Amino acid sequence: MPIIAILLAAGYATRLYPLTKDRPKALLPLGSQTILDAVISSLPDVPELRKTILVTNHCFAEQFREWQSRRATDVHILDDGTQTVETRLGAIRDLELARQHAGPDDDLLVVGTDNLFHWSLADFVVAAQRVRPAPTIGLWEAPSTMAATQFGVVQRDPTSRITAFVEKSPHPPSKDVALCVYYFPAAMCTQMSQFLTKGGQADAPGYFIQWLVQRGTVYGVMMPGAWYDIGTLEAYETVMKEWSHAST
Repeated sequence: MPIIAILLAAGYATRLYPLTKDRPKALLPLGSQTILDAVISSLPDVPELRKTILVTNHCFAEQFREWQSRRATDVHILDDGTQTVETRLGAIRDLELARQHAGPDDDLLVVGTDNLFHWSLADFVVAAQRVRPAPTIGLWEAPSTMAATQFGVVQRDPTSRITAFVEKSPHPPSKDVALCVYYFPAAMCTQMSQFLTKGGQADAPGYFIQWLVQRGTVYGVMMPGAWYDIGTLEAYETVMKEWSHAST
């Protein structure tokens, strides 16, 4: 089954100012490369991947095109047309915009470009396709309940079906953190437009996942090794220190 990878990179990353005042988060340095290079490196083994789309805002679109020309990588840069934090579309509207470039039979592999991990997305896709046409999200086990309070957290039944999703709860029901790594089979992709039409909050992808869990079957796949969410200056500094030494 054909797959389109959608990389979400249209945010303005205000919590990382001044580093991201004039540069997108995904193009911040990571060793000799960038955060985006690390994300891209997880894609080549994905089965039947026919296209990769990176969604960005208008302010940073040219910088991504310059990155693309230097890397000579086969990534389609999609400009969502926004130029300010106030006018941003939000992750789900950006995802819906990218979905319009997919065919009716294309499954979507969605990855937030502020996720960093060493594992192969091919393994995630293989696991997700076993439960198709239900959607699947990547999970990571937080080191403590306290650490889990900073993220969306899920509960699962013995089959790994997600039975509950809680966004940044002070008392999370588990340590299973929901990553911005999703597999959306073609048959359910129209639910994004339904979510938006019903007034769903477009800015954080977790709200869409929560909406899906409340209305149908969603599975979770626990991913091994280190994972980093680059949301703050402190988190970025931690990644700079630990990335090359993180376990696979």
